[in-house]
Amino acid sequence: YSIDFDAAAEAQTFAAVPPTTLPPSPFSIAVPAGAVPGSYNATPRIINSGTTCFTSYPITVTVFANPTITLGANPQVCSGTTCANLTYSATTANQYSIDFNAAAETAGFADVALTALAAAPSQIVITVPGAAAPATYNADLTIRNSVTTCTTVVPIQVIINPLPTIAAVVDPQICLGATTATLSYGATTNSPNQFSLDFDAAAQAAGFVDVTNAAFAP
Repeated sequence: YSIDFDAAAEAQTFAAVPPTTLPPSPFSIAVPAGAVPGSYNATPRIINSGTTCFTSYPITVTVFANPTITLGANPQVCSGTTCANLTYSATTANQYSIDFNAAAETAGFADVALTALAAAPSQIVITVPGAAAPATYNADLTIRNSVTTCTTVVPIQVIINPLPTIAAVVDPQICLGATTATLSYGATTNSPNQFSLDFDAAAQAAGFVDVTNAAFAP
């Protein structure tokens, strides 16, 4: 057999195949790694080397584009949270899977089999083991176009941040008529820099006001 590519294919560096022994079916056609997506025409000839007679079979080699996705930042969650959202703003894929590495699987993360991918913009909800220790966990996100079956692998991370703590909080006691109370505490961990106070209904009925994300400088 031999293969003769047309000029457009040769411009993408498809190489003609000179008369060669016909292998068992199927036989491979070399596709240049740098060929842009498109349709490329060729004419294989099936040759009888004894008679030199041949038959031509025009074919088209179609190179599909690999799917793409525009991801948001790698998700970060607090320790104990059981899901993380990986956002994306654009994609040409309609399926995805996730393969966590060994360290992540040891921590309880589970691989995700091939799943439908919603139209962008949207998010992939990743299940996070509630008992996983604070750390950065690595995985490969594979996106797939079910029509072309082409795939693209994108490395991702799920970051679990430790919870801030505060030690030895002492309930304040004040005399009637005082308008402030001092809340003393011991050491802190994991660098807290804000605090909130959520009073119950009885306290709010007495005039106490909740505090939300006020500056905190231990």
